[in-house]
Amino acid sequence: MRYGCCVGPEQIGIVAAAGFDFCELPARAVLPLEDDAAALPALRAIAAAPIRPESFNVLVPGEIRMCGPVVDLDVLRNYLQRAFSRMVSLGGAAVVLGSGAARRIPEDWPRTRALDQLAEALMVAGEEAGKAGITLTLEHLNQNECNVFNSVAECQAFIEERHIAGVQLLADLYHLEVEHEPLQNVIAAGTLIAHVHTAGGGRKAPQTPGYDYAGFVRALRTIGYDARISAECGWDDLEAQAPEALAFMRAGWEASIADSR
Repeated sequence: MRYGCCVGPEQIGIVAAAGFDFCELPARAVLPLEDDAAALPALRAIAAAPIRPESFNVLVPGEIRMCGPVVDLDVLRNYLQRAFSRMVSLGGAAVVLGSGAARRIPEDWPRTRALDQLAEALMVAGEEAGKAGITLTLEHLNQNECNVFNSVAECQAFIEERHIAGVQLLADLYHLEVEHEPLQNVIAAGTLIAHVHTAGGGRKAPQTPGYDYAGFVRALRTIGYDARISAECGWDDLEAQAPEALAFMRAGWEASIADSR
């Protein structure tokens, strides 16, 4: 298992010093809305950082709509090509499509039509991710953050029923807890799970009590998951808490291995 932390580019040094294997950056860090010349200084700074951004999140910005009355798949495709190319050049291996603002279904828009549009957008995203050689994962967001794809089970059913190639799933402990979704749904998703986010109670540092961290890790072990897990949470003091968070995450995984023997 490789352990990462969701941060901004300015915080990479802190999580590197704490011992994390990689950082997870927001997609905007590679400036995918800018041309190559404008993006070059930011890309060079990330490339010079002490650890690589093996994963990225918040893939699609709110101004590029995935459903609703104004959808342009050519704009989406061009954006994704720039984003994926830059991510891979920096060491990116996985990317998370949460992007609640981009995928939110407008209140006055037919849901059936919106779901068709989302399927089309995900097909484009899956195709471009495959070309770039990066793993694309769809994130389940709780209902406070978005009005579609609110559970692992819903995401899995949509991908499978629509036969959407090139799109896998994220498992996020925080959203599971908020939606009271059973961990059995993570197990049911099996090898579709390709990336993981975790947090502690109240979406604080992972070591904060309140969420079923041990059960979550056991579910991941059950499906044979052993890729990457990123802490995605709020921090009271990142520099002080990050080393303890990493130790907690490692200990939790090692305990699950011991339990499985």
